[in-house]
Amino acid sequence: MSDFRTRRIHSKPPVRPFKMLKSAMGWCFGFIGRATKKQWSYAMGVVLIFLASIIVFKVSVGIYNFIGNFKPQSLVFALGSELKQDANGYTNIVLLGDGGHERDGADLEDTIIVASLDFKNKTVSMLSVPRDFYVKTADFGSSKINEMYRDNKKKLGEVEGYKVYQSILGDITGLDIPYFIRVDFNAFVDIVDSLGGITVDVKEPIYDPYYPNSTDNGYTVFQMDAGLQEMDGETALKFSRSRKTTSDFSRSARQQQVLMAIKEKALAGGKINSGTISKMYSAISKNMNTNMSLRDLITLGSFAKDFDQSRMISKVLHDDPSREGGFLYTPERQYYNGMFVLVPDGDNYDLIRKYSDLIFNKRDVLINPVKIEVLNGTKNQGVARSAASYLNRFGFNVVNIDNLTDKSGQKKYVDKTFIRYNSWDVADDGSIIAHHQSTLDALSAFINGEPIPNDEQNLNAESPDISVVLGLDYKLL
Repeated sequence: MSDFRTRRIHSKPPVRPFKMLKSAMGWCFGFIGRATKKQWSYAMGVVLIFLASIIVFKVSVGIYNFIGNFKPQSLVFALGSELKQDANGYTNIVLLGDGGHERDGADLEDTIIVASLDFKNKTVSMLSVPRDFYVKTADFGSSKINEMYRDNKKKLGEVEGYKVYQSILGDITGLDIPYFIRVDFNAFVDIVDSLGGITVDVKEPIYDPYYPNSTDNGYTVFQMDAGLQEMDGETALKFSRSRKTTSDFSRSARQQQVLMAIKEKALAGGKINSGTISKMYSAISKNMNTNMSLRDLITLGSFAKDFDQSRMISKVLHDDPSREGGFLYTPERQYYNGMFVLVPDGDNYDLIRKYSDLIFNKRDVLINPVKIEVLNGTKNQGVARSAASYLNRFGFNVVNIDNLTDKSGQKKYVDKTFIRYNSWDVADDGSIIAHHQSTLDALSAFINGEPIPNDEQNLNAESPDISVVLGLDYKLL
């Protein structure tokens, strides 16, 4: 007989998680019920140490990632405030630049720009107003616009006096303008120098033998070749101010160029170093007046950091009616005490306001100008050319002027004026969705014609996007 025992081998019992959990919970509650104070303290200490370890690890990882990705301006810009907006959601600001009290032209505004910021689409529109623009107001008197602060600062106060431009330029453009920023040329020079200079694409050579010298008691020669030019602060100032051998209008365009060059240099590489921030703050704080708070200015800086320069609009009012923006003219000096001044065409602001509406409220029309042709469907010669000149003056891109003809090439007449568009989409319900709708809407306000799709099939790559067909009912505005 064998002397060892046999036993039955059982298979491994199945895992019962809920039974195990119940058993563990029973042990825990049992331990809690039986534990002494000392044992309880040890147990809680272990739990707290475990939780603390997790928290420290998480915080350490967070700090590491924060430091690795930290950009100082992100923290600064987070402190900004929400700027006031008009009915269209845009923030409008008057930008002023003068010679300061240590240079010629103290209290006379050399630079006058209306800027409108679209935070949603990261775009900006700017309109420069020439300093010889003559304004008549009930509240602030009548004079050249660049003299308005000087004439009113005693009555309104040295800082509050700059608000006169919010009112005057709001009236000219039809905008609600809640802010102004005034910087004198001392700040301008210091800012450019703090950036190590700027690069500007000079459009045409400049030779000015009448630029004021450093003591303002004589002249010095300022000249510059066309092309990309590196400029320090003084050179950039001269480039912005010179006008004796060019014009006030080209000077306004150069001032806008320099502002953009400063922005590009300041944010080169996507960040501003602390030394540059300190120098720029010092330059600005000593030479700037504004009704914007520090938080407002921080928000403005955040916008400048992010806006899309390819969608920027930069325009100038001037006195050449054959070009865009030519809504001013020069009257006889005898009517203005012998002064050279510029006044609005029509002696009111109607045309300028229509132009401003395109620049500031319908900016897509000017950011991406489509090709337009104007066709004469009337019996009156020159109507199409006059209408095209009128549209070009407002910034519409007229590429062709002709008579309306039928398929055989014979001149064709139509009773009603209409606007024909050459590209569209068809919705699921069969309705037509025109391309370039913003331009069609704007043209309808100028031409008073109904937009309709083109029923002809002879289109090619050279065909205009939109045809304005003038009918017998058309009246030249």
